[in-house]
Amino acid sequence: MPFDERVLYEDDQLLVLDKPAGWLMHGDRAEEPTLLAHALDYLRQSGFTSDFTPAFVHRLDRETSGVAALAKTKEAVRSLNRQLKFKKIQKEYLALVVGEIRPQGSIRYALQKQMDRKRWLALMVPVRRGGIFAQTDYKRLELFEWAGEKFSYVTAYPRTGRTHQVRAHFAALGCPIVGDDLYGNAELNERLRQGFGVSRMLLHAAAIEFLHPTTNQRVRFEAPLPQDFQDVLQRLKNRDSTS
Repeated sequence: MPFDERVLYEDDQLLVLDKPAGWLMHGDRAEEPTLLAHALDYLRQSGFTSDFTPAFVHRLDRETSGVAALAKTKEAVRSLNRQLKFKKIQKEYLALVVGEIRPQGSIRYALQKQMDRKRWLALMVPVRRGGIFAQTDYKRLELFEWAGEKFSYVTAYPRTGRTHQVRAHFAALGCPIVGDDLYGNAELNERLRQGFGVSRMLLHAAAIEFLHPTTNQRVRFEAPLPQDFQDVLQRLKNRDSTS
């Protein structure tokens, strides 16, 4: 897909993009495709010039697809950072998780970074004391069953913005996101790669809503569900034994 087709919205303050799965938001390795590098190239080619380097004020993991907002000015960065601080930015994610999750709920686990020394990876884990408060509300949209396993398609509403929050919270319920080898079941993920072509973590940033930096009007931007995610859902529907 040409990069300009990933532009969901643009004005003098904002560039809102549909991030593809597999891209880093930003990084230093030239061989890696990054959303920021492509965005800056796009802006230069369109004639945008400024002493200020545009910046993302929120982050999506490499495998997460979906809407990402780039601030083009200092004023936009200040406005969005202030809204993040005071929880004025609302986000919606779509995820396919393992298990039959309740129809709706609110996950409220404090999270703390800990090292998994077997894999030498940092994880966010729920803790009873210490940690940082985090809250994720959710609604179940559909329930599937395949090969003795149940799967829930959900909308998640993170009310706080902690690292790996949505991933860690669903894993803490025993319902990790499909394809998430860091927090989930690697053996089941491999079966799903073979059975359904699941090639990545099925988490999609579907929408973001905030006050526009200059007009102060509430704006909402949405990114369509990628084809790979749609294909997995359709295969589950076709084989679903709960219907």
